[in-house]
Amino acid sequence: MRNLGPLQLEPRERFNVFSGDNGQGKTNLLEAIFVIAALRSFRTSRLADVVAFGAERARLGARVRKDDLVRVYEVEVAPGTRKVMLDGKAVRPLARYFGGFNVVVFTPEDLALPRGSPADRRRFLDRGVFNLRPDYLATAQDYERVLKTRNTVLRQAGDGAIDRRRLEDLLAVYDPQLARLGAQVSAARQAFVSVVQDELAAAFAAITRTEHRATVRYALRAAAASEDALLAALLAARAKDLATRATQVGPHRDDLAFELDGREAGAYASQGQLRAIMLAWKTAELAVLARAHGDSPILLLDDVSSELDPQRNEYLFDHLAGLAGQCFITTTHPGHVLLRQHRADYRIASGQILE
Repeated sequence: MRNLGPLQLEPRERFNVFSGDNGQGKTNLLEAIFVIAALRSFRTSRLADVVAFGAERARLGARVRKDDLVRVYEVEVAPGTRKVMLDGKAVRPLARYFGGFNVVVFTPEDLALPRGSPADRRRFLDRGVFNLRPDYLATAQDYERVLKTRNTVLRQAGDGAIDRRRLEDLLAVYDPQLARLGAQVSAARQAFVSVVQDELAAAFAAITRTEHRATVRYALRAAAASEDALLAALLAARAKDLATRATQVGPHRDDLAFELDGREAGAYASQGQLRAIMLAWKTAELAVLARAHGDSPILLLDDVSSELDPQRNEYLFDHLAGLAGQCFITTTHPGHVLLRQHRADYRIASGQILE
């Protein structure tokens, strides 16, 4: 996979720290774990990109122990194909694969989200919702499919390829579908944000040890997100949709708003405070998923400590030490990871793990 050579790893139950220079394969290792759990990458929308240059396929697998049960998850990826196995057998339906092996990943790119684009924040949020509700992935994909088709119809109408009557007939089919799926997407996102909120505030306080309060809310573009409200909004915005050749209302236009002391964090918070907010979100997500699934997810931290000042770095690892669960951490130097107990250290060089 990517630049990783054939390897086997028996990680420790708590903290596994992988150090090495940039470009040696540290992030690729975390990506491999994420792909096995989620059947997708956190770095690219094309899963085939994980296949090493010149190779025909990538084979990934993990033995996962939960309570007294050991299960084997396997994924084989090749351009245009993906083969998924659970305990040596093909998985049908695919939903059976998810739920027993959950991961939460945090990358340096996540630290920039409060000042990034709404699209990036939506993708970030959807990753969390999927961890809580694996069935959400199908709903979100169905919404994107109908949205894409509706936008194609709008472009065809703008180009004169279809007449007004045909346009009305097609939108009479797609608008109710989009409203129904959009309401489900919005409801799932809002429910996830609501359960993360309290944990976020507590985690931010633990990481920063200040009196500032971090909050998050789901920002609807439309006045409401019920199926009827979205259908009405689509009808009301039809002229604007035709003018712009794109759908202007729906959860694809919503946002995830991070706030510090009631003000927009991206505009008012310092860089250090923004980083602490995003770290607090991830530790809050861990707590929410642990309650929902009965055990702590696996945490993947990709070189995050190098982005923090020494004090917040110390607070972060003090907080992580008090949490349960297995953790995989990458860093350019092991000294950046301020954990003294329950850790195993490895070096990565040229795609190989050196203990």
